[in-house]
Amino acid sequence: MPESADLLIEGTIITMDPGRRVIRDGAVAVQGDRIVAVGAADDVRASHEAERTLGGKRRIVLPGLIDCHNHLAQALVREYALEDYPNIYRVYIPCEMAMDRHDADVSARFGISQLLRAGVTTVAETTCTLEHEEPIARAVMDTGIRCAMARGLGDRTSRLASNYAQIDERSSFEDNPGALREDLATTEAWLARWSSEGEGRLRPYIHNLGLPSCSDERFLATKELAAEHDTGVMCHISRDREEIELIFSLFGERPIEHLNTIGALDDRFLAIHAMLTTDREIRMLAEAGAAVAHAPIVCTDIVSAVTKVVSMRTAGVTVGLGCDTVINDLFKVMRIAFVMHGQSTGIPLYDPLAFSTEDAVTMATIDAARALRWDHEIGSLEVGKAADVVVVDAENTRLTPAYHPVGTLVRYAVGTDVESVLVAGRVVVEGGRVLTVDEPALLDEAERLGEKLGKVLGPRRYHPLPL
Repeated sequence: MPESADLLIEGTIITMDPGRRVIRDGAVAVQGDRIVAVGAADDVRASHEAERTLGGKRRIVLPGLIDCHNHLAQALVREYALEDYPNIYRVYIPCEMAMDRHDADVSARFGISQLLRAGVTTVAETTCTLEHEEPIARAVMDTGIRCAMARGLGDRTSRLASNYAQIDERSSFEDNPGALREDLATTEAWLARWSSEGEGRLRPYIHNLGLPSCSDERFLATKELAAEHDTGVMCHISRDREEIELIFSLFGERPIEHLNTIGALDDRFLAIHAMLTTDREIRMLAEAGAAVAHAPIVCTDIVSAVTKVVSMRTAGVTVGLGCDTVINDLFKVMRIAFVMHGQSTGIPLYDPLAFSTEDAVTMATIDAARALRWDHEIGSLEVGKAADVVVVDAENTRLTPAYHPVGTLVRYAVGTDVESVLVAGRVVVEGGRVLTVDEPALLDEAERLGEKLGKVLGPRRYHPLPL
């Protein structure tokens, strides 16, 4: 007698399970918010009788994609930061400062809609503005996406004496213990609240802005707090040359070296970007069990460096892929990573397997889940895991025939190929339409907000955008 199921999802199944099985003419059975069967379609149909079927012929089914780093309040910056530098503190941060709570809600729903539409079922959000935390959290709960949401404010003011000022000046910093105590209390309340109210979809994390903004005492305190609440710490680090120069001038060590020296690195630490990371720092990350969130398009966007992803993964560092708001389409991000690391490592070494298409998909699924300490629930299609599932419509000449489905997706797919998306068993995208967002109304609001941000951000550019 077949067991009942809510859904059967049929097609070519890319499981990303330990055996990396790809099942042609396969199926996934979903009951409630769980996967209850994965296998050959005939076997799953025989064992489970479902009320509904998704997918079918010329469909590719894969685990929900995981965006390992994003800033949802920056989803509408878009071209204002394009082809100009430096842009983080001159464009992105002023963008957030110019936005009220309603603007943050619009931006978050806009970014989430982009992500869901492109098969992203989990986003790692690093909120930088206290007033934006509540509207972003509410947007997450309303839209049905899964979110690793990190919050935290800085307690350090630092100043870099640049190369041209070194005759008369020295770099300096000042820590604020009162600000640290206040924000740790806010963070602890945040962790307690959303561990309950997040319904298993919104998991609270801790955000450390980076060494220029956070004291050694904060790094050590948040390490303890993360262990106490069984969560993780996300930290922007080794992102640009000024940061390296500042931290070296203050402590005689590079950023990751300094965190290692003070004992702040562990297996709950997620290093965001880590573009300018040396081999010895990679060893430190590996020995600590720390992970890295890699946003490849940002390597070019801020004209910094290509993260040494191949070396990191070889050393045993878990690396997940992130969109970082610039392109909220992980299919494109996977392709960018595949080309970038093939060029930076594969071509010089004449090695076509230096960074493979499977590496790219791994970093967007199971390794991203590991980086977020969520791999017991998400990242692969396995019995007992959460039913976060994506169906790609391959009924087109780009994606069919798919001799190597993983390679086909990385090389040729785009987010608009996504047909259906489930998060925790709930259909949130169907027929290519996001069901949990009123997109026509959202577009009007997004255009209004884009005009508002343009008045703030446009004049801040050194290289004006062409009209």
